Parts: sequence; C-alpha cells; structure tokens
Amino acid sequence: MDKTSLTLAARQKGTCPLCGQALIAGAEYEPDSPREWTEWFDAMKKRLHKHHFTYRRNGGSDESKNLRLVHSECHRQHHSGDSDRKTAEP
Repeated sequence: MDKTSLTLAARQKGTCPLCGQALIAGAEYEPDSPREWTEWFDAMKKRLHKHHFTYRRNGGSDESKNLRLVHSECHRQHHSGDSDRKTAEP
C-alpha cells in the first residue's frame, strides 16, 4: 500500500467510514512467503478506494485531510445514489 493509504487506514483505525467494517478482512492472517505478501497486498489494493470527503468538483483537494479509505464496493454503492451533494460523507 502507498503511504497515503497506510496513513488513512491508521487514522481510521482500520475501519471503513461508510459501512463501519474492517478495511481488510482477514488481516489477522499473515502470508507465509514474500510472494504471498505481494499477492495479498495487490488483492487488498483493488478492494480499497481513496474517497474524497469534499468532492473535487466542489473545491475539495487531494490532501489526506480530505480523503477517507473505503471499500471499493462501499464507494460504488455510496455514489450510486449520488445527487448534487457537497460532501461525500453520509
């Protein structure tokens, strides 16, 4: 994971702010080899998304204080009902 994602995950205490569940299911399992670690991180990266609290179209920035790390599926569901909201938090 990149530094921003790790910072966000730590700040959020490993929880998705949209659903309240752990960001990384199975985090208690430690892969046995470097190859497994690489595969695990690649799989996790695809399941997480950096979500803007204030939308960029409304002047939000890409700074970490405006980002939340969420599950990709939660992000899709959240934006499926998107209207002209000014912030992305429920």
